[in-house]
Amino acid sequence: MSFKKVTSLTMLWIMLVMTYTGIVLFIAPPGRVANWSNWYFLGLTKESSAQIHSTFMVLFIAMTLFHIFYNWKPLTSYMKNKTRQMVFFTKEMFVAIFLIILFIFGTLSYLPPFSSFLNFGESIKNSWEKEYGLAPYSHAELSSFKDFCRKLNFDLEKSKEILSSNNIIFIETQSLQQIAQNNKLSPQFIYNLLKKNFGVEGKIVQLSGLGKKSIEDVAISLNISTQEFISKLENLGIEAKKDDKFKLLSEKYNTSPMSILEKLGFREKK
Repeated sequence: MSFKKVTSLTMLWIMLVMTYTGIVLFIAPPGRVANWSNWYFLGLTKESSAQIHSTFMVLFIAMTLFHIFYNWKPLTSYMKNKTRQMVFFTKEMFVAIFLIILFIFGTLSYLPPFSSFLNFGESIKNSWEKEYGLAPYSHAELSSFKDFCRKLNFDLEKSKEILSSNNIIFIETQSLQQIAQNNKLSPQFIYNLLKKNFGVEGKIVQLSGLGKKSIEDVAISLNISTQEFISKLENLGIEAKKDDKFKLLSEKYNTSPMSILEKLGFREKK
C-alpha cells in the first residue's frame, strides 16, 4: 500500500467534506436562530457542521505536511529559474502572494466583489430568521423550563400540564434545549405550543444581533414596516435607506444600534 496515494486521496475527500461544511456554515442562520429552531441542513446542524469543519482542518494540516514531504522535489522545482537555481520570488510566487493579499485585503476592507459575496451570505442567513423567527430573549433555549416560564409570565403549573398533555417528557429544572432534544423537538416548538395555549399574540422583540442586518431586515425583526422604521430614524436625525447596514449606519452617527433602538423605545427583554 502506498501512503503517498493515501495522502492524496485523503486530501481529496477532505476538500469535498470541508467544501460541504463550509457551504453549510456560510448559509446557516445565526446561532440564536439555529439553536432556537433546531436548524439543520442535509442532516447536519450548524454546531455539528462547525465541529466537523474544525476536526477536518486538523486532518487537512496533517495531510498537507505529508503532501509537501512526498512532493518536495516538484514543489521546489517551481521556485527554480532557467539555470536551475533556487529563486523564491519567482513570477509565479509573486502571482500567488498577490492573490492571497488581494483576498485578505479585499475581505477585510469590504471591497467589491468580496463585499457582494459576503452580503449574499448575510442575506441568506437573515432569511432563516424570517422563516423560523427569534427566541423571546437571548439564549432562551438555555434557560430552565421553570425560569423560561417565569420570564415570560407563563403559569408554571399550567405550562407543565400543557407539555404533559402533548406527551412531552420533561423535568422543570432541565433547559428548554434539553427538553427539546430529548423529545426530538425544537425549543421554538415548545414556545409556540405554550404561546398558543396562553393566547399570547404578536411577536416579542429581541434586539441583540441586529447590527449586521440591513435597515429593511431590522424592521422585519421589529415587526414594523421598513418605511415606518426609516421615519423613526429620521426623527432622530438619522438618514437611512433600506439597504444600509444598521451597524455601519449607527457608526456614521457616532452611536450604536442598541442605543438607537433604546431611543426609539425598544427594550431588550431580560
